Amino acid sequence: MILKTDFREGSAGNLVDYIQRDRSRDAESTVDVQNSAGRELSEAEVNRFVEKSREFQFQRHLIVSPDPQGQYTPEEVSANTREVMNRAFGQRATTQYVYAVHRDTEFPHAHVAATGRESELEMDRAEIERLRERAATVYSEAERARGATQASTDTAAQTPSQTVSDEAREELHERELSLEEHPEKDVLQDRARSQETSPSTPSSENKRDKSRAQERQSESVLSREADTTTPEEPSRELQPEPEPEREPEPEPERDMDRTMGG
Repeated sequence: MILKTDFREGSAGNLVDYIQRDRSRDAESTVDVQNSAGRELSEAEVNRFVEKSREFQFQRHLIVSPDPQGQYTPEEVSANTREVMNRAFGQRATTQYVYAVHRDTEFPHAHVAATGRESELEMDRAEIERLRERAATVYSEAERARGATQASTDTAAQTPSQTVSDEAREELHERELSLEEHPEKDVLQDRARSQETSPSTPSSENKRDKSRAQERQSESVLSREADTTTPEEPSRELQPEPEPEREPEPEPERDMDRTMGG
């Protein structure tokens, strides 16, 4: 479960315009804006909510995005988000909210615009974490995720997963909090590029690197085989070197005096 929220001063006019715009069509068409009872609001009722936010001069934007593996329908996202928000804001006297379900991505998610007194809209980290846990419980995320995992076990080998990553969802919703016009386009393009260079779909550069590595490995194997098949030279026995011939020593000269017998 991804639950993000942003608290600001000022009216909720821009926020309401943002959450009711149908970004999938790049046009002026809108998605349904509903109240805490799940009833679709007319344009006049939406304008009255915006006027109320001008009186309070405080707004809170919440995004409720359940795990895509749960395969929630837009109707389920609508009903579950409404239950979560009614538990969160139902006991706050001045707080009002409207919401819309966005279907412009693979995973339906809800945007909530709330207004009221500052003291009622303020939330610390602990409160936000409790709200996130409550949302996961209402959506029964744990059971849905387990069921989806079990159902996809047999088909995982034939059909690669197309579920958007948690990192991409986090980035998308962070941009949505800033009311970016078309954040989903950048996020999905980044995702497509990452899939092109992923191990399952290697790029041409990765293929070249792999081919070169295989060639080097083959050369190394051939080199080792050549070393093992080269015949060894026969060892030579060491023979003693012949001694050099000695020249005969000259006879000593005789003492002539003694020979002649003087």
